[in-house]
Amino acid sequence: MQRAPYQTKQKAAILECLYQNNEAHFTIPQIAEQLKAAGTAVSTPTIYRYLDTLVAEGKVRKYVLDGNAGSCYQYNSESENEELFHFRCEKCGRLLHFQSEELQQLNARMKQCKSGKIYLEQTVFYGICENCEE
Repeated sequence: MQRAPYQTKQKAAILECLYQNNEAHFTIPQIAEQLKAAGTAVSTPTIYRYLDTLVAEGKVRKYVLDGNAGSCYQYNSESENEELFHFRCEKCGRLLHFQSEELQQLNARMKQCKSGKIYLEQTVFYGICENCEE
């Protein structure tokens, strides 16, 4: 008989933090800051390890940005079955996600032609967001 993974208060707090802010993308330091503000101190290595588990389970999405910014994480809503694409504002730094039928078709075409695979979690479009453009 296989035992269920051990669930600590810290692990529950990490998942709850991402769930409560499911529209936001967080870096590891931002998650640690959110948890500390909520009164739950969690070590950075614990956050890294548990996020790896959550990503592998499909509960959290990991977005790899440029080499300097590192990765960020977002709770994976069960209703999101479509592929998400990413847009980073070069002025304010916000990371936004969007859906695009045209980009999904391009990705499907790449797979179909056996031309390669697009790593969506590493694909980021850069520009200026609507708020900064005004």
